[in-house]
Amino acid sequence: MARYIKANPKVVNYLHLENDRNKLKDGNYILWLQDMMAFGPLPHLADTLQRIGAIALLPHEAREEQYGITTRPLPVATDPKFVIEVADETPTEETPANSEAETQSEETEESNEETEESNEETESIDSGDVGDVEDVLNPNNEEE
Repeated sequence: MARYIKANPKVVNYLHLENDRNKLKDGNYILWLQDMMAFGPLPHLADTLQRIGAIALLPHEAREEQYGITTRPLPVATDPKFVIEVADETPTEETPANSEAETQSEETEESNEETEESNEETESIDSGDVGDVEDVLNPNNEEE
């Protein structure tokens, strides 16, 4: 039965096939079964795939990968030449979602401060700290 091989870019570069094989949306490539003969005989395909960190696909699975319907993860290669360094998933830089949340948090804090100031003004008016009745009713009148 025909098989296709999903392999990482290091394997494809090693075989010098980067311009001859289909590149997938996830950055990996689809290779032909015959391409694997560069690593050894086909009866040892399972060992070869493990060594280079690749997977074998049936024709319909390879088509799903090409059209972006599914994306199958590749195993980590046992041969250090073909190991792909995985980026640390801890965000080191500020992402747009984080900065948006921080902005909203800052806006909420500012709004809370304004509300507190407004409440203080209201309390002083309610507590009778506004002055004499005459001053309130006629603020422009000067005492005679």
